[in-house]
Amino acid sequence: MIKIFIQNKFVAEKKYVLNYIFGEIYNTEYEILTDNEPLYRFVSDNYRLIIDDVFFSNFEDGYKYFQNIINIPTDVDFMTCEGFSFAIPILFGKDELRNEDGLIYCGNDIIAAIFFMLTRWEEIANKTKDKHDRFDEKENLSIKYGFHKRPIVNDYISVLAKMLNDAGIEVAPSQRDFRLFLTHDIDFFARYDKFGKIVKALLGDIFRRKNFKIFFNTLKTVYKQIFKKAPDVYDKFDFFMDISETKNVKSEFYFIPGLKGEEGITYSILDKKIKKTIHNIKERNHIIGIHPSYSSYNNVSQLKREVNRLYNLRIDVSQGRQHFLRYLIPQTFRDWEVCNLKIDSGMGFNSNIGFRCGICYEFPLFDVELRNQLQLRERPLIVMDKALRARCENQQDCVNESVRLANIVKSYNGDFVLLWHNSNLVVNEWEGWDSIYKEIVEGI
Repeated sequence: MIKIFIQNKFVAEKKYVLNYIFGEIYNTEYEILTDNEPLYRFVSDNYRLIIDDVFFSNFEDGYKYFQNIINIPTDVDFMTCEGFSFAIPILFGKDELRNEDGLIYCGNDIIAAIFFMLTRWEEIANKTKDKHDRFDEKENLSIKYGFHKRPIVNDYISVLAKMLNDAGIEVAPSQRDFRLFLTHDIDFFARYDKFGKIVKALLGDIFRRKNFKIFFNTLKTVYKQIFKKAPDVYDKFDFFMDISETKNVKSEFYFIPGLKGEEGITYSILDKKIKKTIHNIKERNHIIGIHPSYSSYNNVSQLKREVNRLYNLRIDVSQGRQHFLRYLIPQTFRDWEVCNLKIDSGMGFNSNIGFRCGICYEFPLFDVELRNQLQLRERPLIVMDKALRARCENQQDCVNESVRLANIVKSYNGDFVLLWHNSNLVVNEWEGWDSIYKEIVEGI
């Protein structure tokens, strides 16, 4: 039994982190107790580990730290730890780790750092937004200091386990296996299903892309689709499912449950062809999820309507991610919980790849404004096709970087979540990327 003593301020916040670590990541008996000391003290028999409570001890209990940008670190150092190939960031505290006759002291407040990464409260405190009203990724602390490609929460937890073991307090991780999640946001269902779309594509080939080769390729593709009944170029559902089945995993297709005329909607969820596709996905035992529309991120009424549309199609939807990765934290998460959704998978970067929440495990979300843990869980997105392509020099680099990140996740038996759109495989600048997608999945 480990007794964990924490200062009697911000108890809900600290318990959120500690319960996740010791109740879910590690298979360990523990008890959390409170006192007045601004420390985290881990005690078992006569063995002790002390971690400085640097962040929360600075404030009166209930202070709204998440509303003020000055509480976000402005400089980040790194701490090297014996036995590890990586260094861990010091977000709060100092680079001090010492062992004095079995009593281990750590000046790096890793508990507050884990809370910072998982709750994303920096995205509330820093109100800088991009044109889609999303947190401006350039302001993300992990990107500024270059640790966004490490699951630093997993790193922190591993270092914590070693410190505990070095102090004579044995902890062992719960049994878990590496999991691969192949997800697909259906932003566009078909490219050439309407005459107006065909004309727009042809005009785009001439005036925007200025490429007559692509123009004639579009004509040939349209001809095959109209006169030879070839599938639409965005109809890659069977392609995705075939590849997933070679890895013994299920493809997850996230549909926008919109109706024509609603903001940003490109197809109607009630269209007969879409219903047929959804039926095929269900028949093959793959997964239908929700991709709530552009305007739903701060509109719970719209979100409810969209969820109900899937229920009306006899889809018991429980997971998905927001369109354009638009989130108003924590309001969007509250809305998902109101709608009885169970797993969000949208906490990834829109123009980078890596670990936005600093973790490669699924975890429960925490509402920093209401100071309570939600039932909704986050399964963080790690690699998205568009961001991957933007961050790599060529196709082979895309494969290598995806496999490299997947190997980091494998080292923790974590969850690797890949997003690849059905519209980003064979058309225009994405021509030939179907083989790249296949190579990435085969390499993971």
